[in-house]
Amino acid sequence: MKIDQLEIQRQVLQAELDGKKTPKERNIMGQHSTPSALAYDVLSHAKNIFPKRGKVRFIDPAFGTGSFYSALISVFSETRIEAATGYEIDEHYGNPAIELWKKTKLNCQLADFTKQQPPSEDGKYNLIICNPPYVRHHHINGQKERLQRKVLEAANIKLSGLAGLYCHFLALSHPWMKKNGIAGWLIPSEFMDVNYGQAVKDYLLNEVTLLQIHRFDPSDVQFNDALVSSAVVWFKNKKPSNTHKVKFTYGGTIDKPTHKKDVTLGVLATEKNGHVSHYLTNVKTTTHLS
Repeated sequence: MKIDQLEIQRQVLQAELDGKKTPKERNIMGQHSTPSALAYDVLSHAKNIFPKRGKVRFIDPAFGTGSFYSALISVFSETRIEAATGYEIDEHYGNPAIELWKKTKLNCQLADFTKQQPPSEDGKYNLIICNPPYVRHHHINGQKERLQRKVLEAANIKLSGLAGLYCHFLALSHPWMKKNGIAGWLIPSEFMDVNYGQAVKDYLLNEVTLLQIHRFDPSDVQFNDALVSSAVVWFKNKKPSNTHKVKFTYGGTIDKPTHKKDVTLGVLATEKNGHVSHYLTNVKTTTHLS
């Protein structure tokens, strides 16, 4: 079956599965599916910054029904995809997704990503794309200590007890990445403004090479409520240099934003508390793309 037909089936499936859960149930588990158009935008950008002839080893640690995987196999040729893995904790979405994609290269695991052991070097991934569960800290009370220990071990990040589950997912994925691998995370932009986000900002500025932060315009009607305050954070698994420039973009699409500004890492490092959201606020007025 062609990918466009599978994607239509996936969208119908997503709507049916969402409809069988209450908004409260989905909110507790942080289940907000990525719209098809946005998933395609994210993977199109991934292809633009990925090595032109490199083989793709893809993983999505919060798979859902596979919106990012669908975009992956639409954007990249089949011959370039060496491996594709997804983890989904909820069998309500996981089992139907496994059935939907069973004739493709996907290895979908019905399991909790936060409890998995990172693979050996040969099994690591060079493209991580994820819309992690947006679960508030008070809904993960029983797991906080376990997650904090694993995060410290995985990425040397000491997360606050107020950090949402998405912060843990980002950190826990670090040992799954190949050197120079690319990651794109669709996460709440609040991490740039709140105290618990400081550990995430330190990681992005010191442990990896932060490539771009794209913040969506909240008034853009193409995004639903779950994406009103979202951003896509792009980085490479490589230690940064002070002369490296980070791209801050706002509005429009990732590759065709309405505003943008490049800031050197050295300048970012001197900002009080690494307050990178300062640049997302100012970029709307300082640099406009016609």
